[in-house]
Amino acid sequence: MSAFPSLLFATAAATAAFHTLIPDHWLPFVLVGRARSWTPRTTALVSGLSALLHTVLSVALGLCALAVGEGSARLLGQRLERASAILLVVFGVAYAAWAWRKGGHFHPGGSLLHGREPEDGCDGHEGPGHPEHLHYHADEGWIASRAGKSALSLALIVGLNPCVLVLPIMVATAERGGRALALVTAAYSLTTAVLMVGLSVAGVVGSRRIPVPAASRYMEAASGLLIAAVGLVFLLLEA
Repeated sequence: MSAFPSLLFATAAATAAFHTLIPDHWLPFVLVGRARSWTPRTTALVSGLSALLHTVLSVALGLCALAVGEGSARLLGQRLERASAILLVVFGVAYAAWAWRKGGHFHPGGSLLHGREPEDGCDGHEGPGHPEHLHYHADEGWIASRAGKSALSLALIVGLNPCVLVLPIMVATAERGGRALALVTAAYSLTTAVLMVGLSVAGVVGSRRIPVPAASRYMEAASGLLIAAVGLVFLLLEA
């Protein structure tokens, strides 16, 4: 590989790294994953699906730039970025409302708090001598699994945000032939996927080391509002 394609290869990887460090690529997974007690495997699967959609969409946008012009492709990409930010706001608000609706006072994983014995008995968490001690029961009507439709929706919303920064790199590389374009595309895609998954998993695992005993019952609702705030910030930056 000559010096010029090598430079484009490095530029694509660096662009992917810089772009993926932006919080909207991984912070939503950390917030929801921590609140829902996702395992590293679940976090990797959800963020990996999002990374796949994100890179495929970005590369498709780059190929579109080669066909119809960089200006038109960039405009389409910017509209998709804005749509992704709006959907993050909608998802965050809806997730917070859902979390509050299912009980408001709960621990990660969705256990409802109550201070007295239900009619059908309890598992005895409060122990003798502490009849008013709060204990927890899973709300199966609202929580079918730790990662279900909400996780898939979040993966699609985050993945819908393409990287328009890769467009000029792909356009410049296309002049060097198909092999150079494939290598640059691979550098961008692999760097993006590794960082999105790595940051998401590291964030979920690392955040578990931070104790939040009193606030944990509100964690899912707070996570939804923070996700909405991330989307709102990017809407304001794009304005």
